[in-house]
Amino acid sequence: MRFTLNQLQTFISACERGSFSGAARQLGKAQSAVSTAVANLELDLDLDLFDRSGREPEMTDAARALLPQVRALLDQARDLQGHADAMVQGEEGQLTLAVEESLIGPELERMLVRFEQLFPQLELELLNPARLDIVELVKLGRVDMGLLLSTLQPPEGCRLRSIGEMALIAVAGTGHPLADRKLLLLDDLKPYRQLVLTSRGAQTRASEQIGRQVWRIESQYSLLELVIQGIGWAWVPQHMVREEIAAGHLYRLHCDLGADRYHIPVDLLLAFNYLEGKAGRWLYQEIGQLPFLESSSDRSS
Repeated sequence: MRFTLNQLQTFISACERGSFSGAARQLGKAQSAVSTAVANLELDLDLDLFDRSGREPEMTDAARALLPQVRALLDQARDLQGHADAMVQGEEGQLTLAVEESLIGPELERMLVRFEQLFPQLELELLNPARLDIVELVKLGRVDMGLLLSTLQPPEGCRLRSIGEMALIAVAGTGHPLADRKLLLLDDLKPYRQLVLTSRGAQTRASEQIGRQVWRIESQYSLLELVIQGIGWAWVPQHMVREEIAAGHLYRLHCDLGADRYHIPVDLLLAFNYLEGKAGRWLYQEIGQLPFLESSSDRSS
C-alpha cells in the first residue's frame, strides 16, 4: 500500500467539490498540489479516477466505486487517532462494566450519557449478571469494574471500594393477602412465598430469606413482574419501585419498628489486571453520587 491519507482526503474533496480548484479552496492548498496528489493516487492504485478530457475533471466509474471505501477508511483513521490521543491523556481504550440489575435505573442511565459525552472514544461493554456472578467475572479479569450489592467478605483476587448503601423495602402485589394487612411483624411474612434474587450458582444472602417457601429468580426485572402478578412478596430496591407503588401496581408492606426497610452496602469491585485510567476514576466518583445511594452518616443523622 503506497497511497497516503492526504491523497485519500484530496480525492474525496475533488469528488465532493466537482473540481480540483474547488478541492483546493476547501483544503487550503494550491490547485497544483491537489492535481499532483490525485495523479499520484491514480498511479499508486493503477486506476484512472478522473476523466480530464472536458473542462472540469469527471469522476470515473472506478472513482464512484471506491469513494465509499475511501470515506470508511478515513473514518477509521480518525477513530484510531482519537483513541491514541485519549490514551496519551490517560484514558483507557476500552472498559467492561458489570452492574447488578438492582442498581439499574434512570439515575445510572443518565450517568452513562454523561460518561459517553466525556469519553466518546472509549469502547464500553456493559453487562448485567447476577450478584455473585459479577464477583467471578471480576476475579477472572473478564470484567474490569463490577457494581453490586455487598458480598460482605472482600473477594480474593479483586480490589474493593465501598460506595454507599441502598434501601430495600418489602412489597407485594396489590391483590396479595399481605396487602390487606395494615401493620405486620416479620413473622407474619414467613408463611407466604418469598421471591429472592439468586446467581447462576444458586447462591443467595441468608439474611434476605425469611419465607418458608422461596422462589429464586436471577433477574430483578422478572422478580418484580412476578411480585406484581401476585406470585409472592419480596425485598426490592426502593428506587426501582417508586412509580409502581404510586401507580397502584405494588403495595409496600408496613412492618413494626421499621422492619419493612433495611439497607445493604453497595460495592465497586475492580479486577487486579485493570489499569484504571481517567474514565475509571470518573466512574468511581460519579457512581458514589448516584441519588439512591446513602452513606452511613446520612442514615444516622
